[in-house]
Amino acid sequence: MPSRIVAGNWLSNWVRKHFPWLVRRLGLRGKLLLAMMPSIVGILLFTGWASYKVSDEFIEIALSRTVRQNTLAVAHEMEQYLEGCRTDLLFFAGGRTDADSLRDAFNRLLKAGGKPYFELCYLPATGGNPVILVRQGDAVREIAPEELDRVRPSLFSELDRLESLKPGGVAVSEIFEVTYPMPTQESANRYRTANVVRFYTACPGNGTEPPGVMFMSVEATNLRNLLSWYNSRKSPLWAFPRSDELRFSYFFNNDGWILFQSSDYAKGNGKLTTFLAREGFDGSLGKPGNAAAFRPNEKHTLYWDAVASVREGGSGLSRVKETASFESGVDSHYFSYAPVLFRADPSGPPTICGGVVFVDRSQLPIIAGYKNMDVMLFVTIGGIVVISILIFLFGRILTKPVRELAMCMDRLNSLEEMEEIDLPYRGYDITVLQESINNIIRRVKQQVVEIQAKDEAILNVNNREPISLERERELLMENELSRIPEIVGVGAATANLKVNILKAAQVEVDVLIAGETGTGKQLVAEAIHAHSSRAEKPFVSINCGALDENLLLDALFGHVKGAFSEAKDDRNGAFIEADGGILFLDEVQSASPKVQQSLLRALASRKIKPLGSDREVTVDVRILAATNVDIPSLIEDNTFREDLYYRLKVISINTPALRDNRENIPLLSVYYLKQAEALAGREHLDLSKGALAKLVSHDWPGNVRELVNCITRAAVMAETDVIQPEEIRLESDFGTWSAPSQSDDPDRNGSSRPAVSENTSSAAAQPASPEDSGLNPRQKEAWDVIRRQGTVTRKQYQDLVGGNLPTRTAIYDLQDFVKRGVLVKKGKGPSTRYEVVSD
Repeated sequence: MPSRIVAGNWLSNWVRKHFPWLVRRLGLRGKLLLAMMPSIVGILLFTGWASYKVSDEFIEIALSRTVRQNTLAVAHEMEQYLEGCRTDLLFFAGGRTDADSLRDAFNRLLKAGGKPYFELCYLPATGGNPVILVRQGDAVREIAPEELDRVRPSLFSELDRLESLKPGGVAVSEIFEVTYPMPTQESANRYRTANVVRFYTACPGNGTEPPGVMFMSVEATNLRNLLSWYNSRKSPLWAFPRSDELRFSYFFNNDGWILFQSSDYAKGNGKLTTFLAREGFDGSLGKPGNAAAFRPNEKHTLYWDAVASVREGGSGLSRVKETASFESGVDSHYFSYAPVLFRADPSGPPTICGGVVFVDRSQLPIIAGYKNMDVMLFVTIGGIVVISILIFLFGRILTKPVRELAMCMDRLNSLEEMEEIDLPYRGYDITVLQESINNIIRRVKQQVVEIQAKDEAILNVNNREPISLERERELLMENELSRIPEIVGVGAATANLKVNILKAAQVEVDVLIAGETGTGKQLVAEAIHAHSSRAEKPFVSINCGALDENLLLDALFGHVKGAFSEAKDDRNGAFIEADGGILFLDEVQSASPKVQQSLLRALASRKIKPLGSDREVTVDVRILAATNVDIPSLIEDNTFREDLYYRLKVISINTPALRDNRENIPLLSVYYLKQAEALAGREHLDLSKGALAKLVSHDWPGNVRELVNCITRAAVMAETDVIQPEEIRLESDFGTWSAPSQSDDPDRNGSSRPAVSENTSSAAAQPASPEDSGLNPRQKEAWDVIRRQGTVTRKQYQDLVGGNLPTRTAIYDLQDFVKRGVLVKKGKGPSTRYEVVSD
C-alpha cells in the first residue's frame, strides 16, 4: 500500500512537470484533487482486491453447503417414498387377499390420492387363485387367469422369494421391465410395458386363505420424478431464483449401475435416461430390464470412491475440474452424493439400496467477480465524489463571499422576484462586485415592468378581437346536409352517437337513452323517431319526473268517464295517443314502484287497461326511455325494478357529456349564437377570442343546456356585436354560497340550528332569513314560497325559479339549504322531498 501512495504522488509530480499550463488553469479545488486522487484510487483498488478474495472463499463455502443440502434432501425424499411403499404393502397384506377385497382397497387408495402403484398381486403358495390387479389409467383392472400366460416375465416365478421373506419384512427389487395385456375398445391386442420396482412381502395365511407372496410395484419414472422435482423451480428447496446452468441428479445401485437421471419435471412421463450422467465417463450401457442403465469403468475413481462410500452409509462432496464438452463457462463443478436407506426388516437396521448424486455447475463465483468489479467501480467513483466534497468544503472557506453572492443570484427564479443583494461581507472587491450586480438588477426590473405592461395590453386587445369561426360555420352547413342534422357536433363521440341513432332507428325494439342532464336525450329520441319507419306516426313525450304517481298513471294509460270524481269524460293516455308511433319516457328513473309495475306489464304484453276500465286495449307502441342517473345503482337500492330495466334496455345509447367533447364547444357556440340572435333581436353577433377561450375552459356541469343558456344570456347582455369575456356569465359567476351565520348556536347534538329573533315567539320562529344567510338569487326568489308551503320537491323548486333550471343545479341548491340547516331531506329516489325545519 505505501508503494501505491508513492506512485500516486509520483503521478501528481509528473503532471506538474509535463503539463504546467494545466496546473496553472486549475483552481484550488482542482489542485487538491490532483494531489490526493491517485493515492485514494490506489487504496480503493487494493481494498477491493482483498475483499474479493475473502468473499470468493465464503461463496464457495455457501455453495458447497447448498449442494450438500439438496443432495441429502433428495435422498431423504426417496427414503420417505420407499418407506411409504413398504407401509402400503404391509397394509394390503394385513387384510383379506381375495380379489374383491384387494381391488376395493386398491381403488380406495387411488381415489384418496395415494401413490399411483402399477400393479398389486397376490400369489398363493398352494391352492387358491392368484389375484393380479393392474392400474389402467385411473381404474384398476384384474388380469383374468387365461391372460396370465401373456404376462412377461411370468408372475409365478416370484413364488421363489417366499422362503427368503421374513414375517413382516419387505424386499425391494431392481428396476426391470414388465409387460401386461391392456386391451381397449379400439385395440383388443394392446399391451403395456413399463420399468418398475417391486416390493415383496409374505402372507402367512389363515384358516380360510392359503399362505403366499404379495407384491406391488411402482414405475421407475415415479422415483425419477423425485429427482426432477428437486431440480425444478417447484422444488421445496427453491428459496431463491437460480441461474440456468446445467444441474442434474442421478441414482445408482450398490453395484455401481446408474439407473436413471433427473429430467424436465414438466415432462414427468418421459422414458428413463442417463445421457447427462454418462458425460465424461466410459463404461457399459444397458442391462436387462433397463436399457438406459450405465456402469462407468473402474478407472473413474471419483465415481467409484463415491459408490464405495455410499455402500458404507457415507456421503460427501467433491469439486471437480470442468471439461470443455459442457461449455458452461465455469472451470469446475460440484459432485455431491448421499446414500438411500430402506428398512426391509422392521426389527433390524436399515439397508442401503443405492445412492443419489447431484452435479451442480454454478456461475455464482464468476458473477460475483464481475459484481465485485462493478462494486469497485462504484466505490472508486464514490471515493472520488467524497474526496471532491471534502475539497469543496475546504475551499468554501476561502470562497465563501463569492459563493454566497452566486447563491443569491441563483435564488432569483423569476424576473419579478429579483431583489437587490445585501451581503454581510465587506471589502473592496466584494463591494464593487455586489454594487455592479445590483445595478444590473435595477435595470432589468425596470425593463421587465415595461415589457409586462406591453404584453398585458397586447393580450387584452387580442382577447377582445373577434375570432374567426368560418370553419365552424362551414361544418354547420355540412351538418345540415348530413343524415341526422338534428345532432350538431364533430369528433368520434358524436359520429358514434349518430351511428347508434341510425342503427336504433332501423329496428323495432325499445331503447334506453342514458346521459347527464342537458346532453340532448330527447333530441336523440326525436332523431330516432324521424329516421324510423314510424316517422309519420305520433311521437308522444312524457316526463316521468314532472308528475306524481296518480297523474303519471293517468297520463300514461288514460281513464274512462266516471273512473274518479273529476273524470267527466274519457281520456286517452299516452300509450293510446302514441299508437303506431313512439312513446318517449323522460326521467324514467323517477317513476314510482307502482308506475314501474304498470309499465312492465304494458311492455311485456303491449296491452293497457285505462283507469276504471275492465277492457284491455292492444297498442302498437315503441318505447324510448331516458335517464340521467345510473339505474344499476338504483336497482341495488331497490328503488328501480331490474326486470323493467332489462325490458327497456334492448338497445342502449349514451349521450356524451360536453366536458368530454370540448372540441364541439366552438361549433355549438356558433350554432346556438345564431339561435340566440333571433331571441335577442340581434344580428351578426361574434365571439371574441377571450370569450371562446372562457367557454372552452369551463366544465359545463349542465352540459349543452347550460351552454345554450350561457350563449343566450350573453347575446342579450352584449353591448356590442362582439361578445367579450366578461359578458360570458357562467353559473359559478352568479353569487357564492357562504357559511352558516355565526349566530347559529349548536344544539345538544352538535348540529347548527337557525337563529331566532328575541322579539319573535317560538311558534312563529322561522328557520332562516334570505337576507341574512348568503343565499344565491335563485334561492332567495324561491325561499318565501318554500317557507309558506313547508315542503318542496326538486321539480317544484325548478318550477319556482323558472322551469329551465338544470336538475343537477336544483339538487345542488336544495342540498345547500340542507347544509344550512333550514331544510331536511325526507325519503329517497322519486319520493324525495325537502321539508322546512321548524324550531
